[in-house]
Amino acid sequence: MNVREGNEQRAETCRVLRQLCRGTGRPKPRDDRPRLSMGIPSLDRLLPHQGLVRGSLVEWLVPVDGSGAGILALQAVRAALDPEHVWAVVDPTGEFHAPAVQGWGISLESLLLVRTSSMADSLWTVEQCLRCPGIGITWFHAEHLSDRVVQRWNLAAEVGGGVGVLFRPARAAHRASWADVRWQVHPRLALTTGGHRVRVELLVCRDAFAGGCVELDVNDATGDVCLVSAVAGATTTVPATGA
Repeated sequence: MNVREGNEQRAETCRVLRQLCRGTGRPKPRDDRPRLSMGIPSLDRLLPHQGLVRGSLVEWLVPVDGSGAGILALQAVRAALDPEHVWAVVDPTGEFHAPAVQGWGISLESLLLVRTSSMADSLWTVEQCLRCPGIGITWFHAEHLSDRVVQRWNLAAEVGGGVGVLFRPARAAHRASWADVRWQVHPRLALTTGGHRVRVELLVCRDAFAGGCVELDVNDATGDVCLVSAVAGATTTVPATGA
């Protein structure tokens, strides 16, 4: 893609975002913001507000592709979407298969799929989506991110009032987090029913020190998630760096 095409793509993205936005204004105080379920009660119970606070950035640390993190995160997407908000997926690799989500009760009319041509365009687009009040969920996969970028995204989510869903490799666990919530997914075993068992650990949560983990069975075909066991307080959860 040449420079002209890249500029035209960015201009089109700006046009769509302007249609969705009706002024950013100032973010609401955190305690006054609506709560959003993770779509999985056992994960909600690990969070101090029994769910996510709108205007939050959520990290999922995953060891390998297909670990189940995407299916777990989609539960919150289904819970968050309403007629006033859309789900923005920033997809620089072209690997996101939009029709697959229809079978899980998510309308493609609620999906804004943005194909970007460079990492710089991807980072810019994610920030603009997070700042947009008309976008309820912003979804992005990243291999490498600077702390400064994640900090900007955290602030952008506060302004926009939506939820940023960020997938990163498990090796990012050693880095300080600017996310409001950070989950880590640990594969446990494959299931004969066509899914797998995972342990989901709460590593970071703003304003909270008591964490925990749960074991879940995830069905890859249907997206169903079943609780196997919960161990509250099994981990020491630390606040996000930006708290």
